[in-house]
Amino acid sequence: MLRTARFLRSYLRPSEVRWREEEVEIPVGGQPRHATLYRPKSNRPAPGWVVLHGLTVPGRHHVGMVRFVRALAASGASVLVPDVPAWRALRIDPPAARETIGDGARYLAALPGTRPGGVGVIGFSFGATQALIAAADPALHGVVRAAVGFGGYADLPRMVRALMTGEHDWNGARERIDPDPYGRWIVAANYLTRVPGFEHMQAVADGALELATEAGIRGTPSWEAAYDPLKAAIRKRLPADQRGAWDVIAGPVGRPPPDPELAERFAREFTTVAMQLDPGLDPTPYLPHMRARVVLSHGLEDRLIPYTESLRLYALLAPVTDVSLTLTRLFAHSGPQTGGPLHYAREGWRFARLLHRALNAV
Repeated sequence: MLRTARFLRSYLRPSEVRWREEEVEIPVGGQPRHATLYRPKSNRPAPGWVVLHGLTVPGRHHVGMVRFVRALAASGASVLVPDVPAWRALRIDPPAARETIGDGARYLAALPGTRPGGVGVIGFSFGATQALIAAADPALHGVVRAAVGFGGYADLPRMVRALMTGEHDWNGARERIDPDPYGRWIVAANYLTRVPGFEHMQAVADGALELATEAGIRGTPSWEAAYDPLKAAIRKRLPADQRGAWDVIAGPVGRPPPDPELAERFAREFTTVAMQLDPGLDPTPYLPHMRARVVLSHGLEDRLIPYTESLRLYALLAPVTDVSLTLTRLFAHSGPQTGGPLHYAREGWRFARLLHRALNAV
């Protein structure tokens, strides 16, 4: 549990510097790519981790990402966080992410000071699934020995439907969330004008991208009412016949979609377009090739990707590899957590066990 204790100490006290940090260039697809390399202060061989940043403007400089990877380095690991320019531009480009993970893993594994035997990869949210797909690549067997996914998805149609309608299910039981609108903004920005009948709505797609970009700049949750004035300003400049689509994608906080049928249609159409552009968004053909150890976790109150998606990932991976899953209420995209001391003690213990499994996977 020593690595876990070091991680938690650094995460809870981020002002204590227990790592070395430098900007480097690594080869990705034959081209130089910026990356941040974190090394422990000790010169002993260290386990290596490649961490994939998410679809957000700050990229690897996101405050939460920096705090996590510094704590990971403080645990005694070498951590590489490569830049994914397409994702900082909020373009859904899974091949770019998978290529970045693969080349980043090869670079880190060959770096002096990295413990031999393979490195681990870590992804969050949408990036968690791309990290798992990359780790399952037979070309990386022996290079990637572990994959950790926080809040990933297994079933693209179900995930997109949850973004648009809030509905999700597991084993026939249906549940509903108030979905984080950031996911709708990203999906609409990337796919709306490719949907038959909506090709002319570039202004709506641009508005969704503007909102998502602003959320990345502000660093505040996209479900807050503080974004409503910007939504209203964008809506005002749209042609009248495009405002119905806008209201489904970016309506005011606290109001259900004014056109449930259109929300359902967008869920279907966005999935179809996404799969046509990149079948690699579907992880199911890749996961049976997984040979790395896998550690999964998901917040039970996650409003972006519902926790039922990690249940599906676990079911897909369990027959082929060593996989564990932790569901928790300790972290989520929702509001304040509830419960007394016993609740937090139980969740804290689960999180500590999750960290122990993850940090000792390589």
